[in-house]
Amino acid sequence: MRSLVLFLILTLGVQSSFAKKVKLFGQHAAYANMQIKVLCYDDAFSKTEKQLAVMKLDKQGQFSVEFEIAETQMIFLPLGVFRGYFFVEAGKEYQVSLPPRRDLSPAQKLDPFFEPQDVFLGFRNADKNGLNSLIRQFDNQIDNFINQNFDRIYNQGSSSVGIDFAKQVKTKFTDVKHPYFQVYLEYRLAYLDYLATPEAYISMENQYFANRELALNNLAYTTLFKKIYDNSLASAFHRREKSRFTKALESSAPYQALNDAMKTYTVYHDKTFRDILLAKSVFDGTENGLLTRRKAIDIIEKIKQNSQDENVSTLTRNYLSELSHLLIHTKVPQFKVGNIRLENYKGKYVYLNFCNTTNSVWERDFELLKKLKKAFGKDIEFLSLASDVDSIRFQNRLKSQEATWPVVQIDKDNTVLRDYKIKVFPTYIIIDPEGKVYQYPARGPHDGIEKTFVKIQRQILRENYSSK
Repeated sequence: MRSLVLFLILTLGVQSSFAKKVKLFGQHAAYANMQIKVLCYDDAFSKTEKQLAVMKLDKQGQFSVEFEIAETQMIFLPLGVFRGYFFVEAGKEYQVSLPPRRDLSPAQKLDPFFEPQDVFLGFRNADKNGLNSLIRQFDNQIDNFINQNFDRIYNQGSSSVGIDFAKQVKTKFTDVKHPYFQVYLEYRLAYLDYLATPEAYISMENQYFANRELALNNLAYTTLFKKIYDNSLASAFHRREKSRFTKALESSAPYQALNDAMKTYTVYHDKTFRDILLAKSVFDGTENGLLTRRKAIDIIEKIKQNSQDENVSTLTRNYLSELSHLLIHTKVPQFKVGNIRLENYKGKYVYLNFCNTTNSVWERDFELLKKLKKAFGKDIEFLSLASDVDSIRFQNRLKSQEATWPVVQIDKDNTVLRDYKIKVFPTYIIIDPEGKVYQYPARGPHDGIEKTFVKIQRQILRENYSSK
């Protein structure tokens, strides 16, 4: 027992020794009484956000917050139409300068395609030789150079003007020994090589990823990784041995077959690198229609089960969460919109529709929805959640259209669109009596949904008959 306690103390001591506090402080009167989240990405590729802290500003707009990190990383602050970002190092303090306040409009809050503008934040206590100053200075140089010389860089091979530029930049920063910046500099300059020879996949990965230390916390490293290994199942792997990887993907044990195929190449010898690349490739494959979500989940679960690495565990967990979202037979997110609660529909099938009544497709679907409601409404509940911004116009449209089922306007602060990850209007989902996904995406009124409704009706009749 004593040895166990000692082991736990030593283990916790080792873990805590890697994490050090970061302090953010400052003042901006325009943000008075607000609460601003401090976020980072939970892993290098899935874009899953992780909350590090919350900045609570007082009535004068002053704030001070601390949190712990184990390694240098990029963090960001949601600031209305802006997303402020910068790089933090363990054990340091940052007097953050916030940009002018510009809140999201009601329309922007309900727009699933709205993306905030990234702003590299500054500091009142900035060190001109600090990491953020170095990255800002370097980024300005390379971004301006690429913008002004793109035609003389892209696909120009050894004639690319980027070669001399890279030599000059390396000379300029030769005395900078900051480890994060050294990696950042190398991999951002490597992007010039990628632009000059975009088809030189094998030489690029051998030069920048074979037998190299993983730098998953470094933005330049992961950005080049994404470029080189974009949709690898359909491109990168195929440039090596297309038939072999295709057969591996189609085999009865695809994880083992893909893993075995990758191991034969030197660049993939490191298991953690191989696991991360395979997980990313499989996830990308679902977005490009190369494999189903079910098959991707099976492969990624195998990757997770066969790895002890924390980075692999985090990435696969986030990918599995993404792939399982609204998967058939999984629970749907609960919601309350207006006076409508999804839990009140328990025990019934629901044809849920996310729409915008100003959308031309809604105009086309509406009349047929009324006919479907009349034909199948006894067995299936219809519910439409509208992302309309103008409440008066919305109410007037409802009066003129005379909907025979609830059509409810989503409040600008409601999270239902984000919870369901809605990107297209209209989107249809069928929810079963247990509150689970029956079909997603479900067919629309003009896409033959009647066949599914008839199937549901027959299922209900069988269940009612067997219960007698």
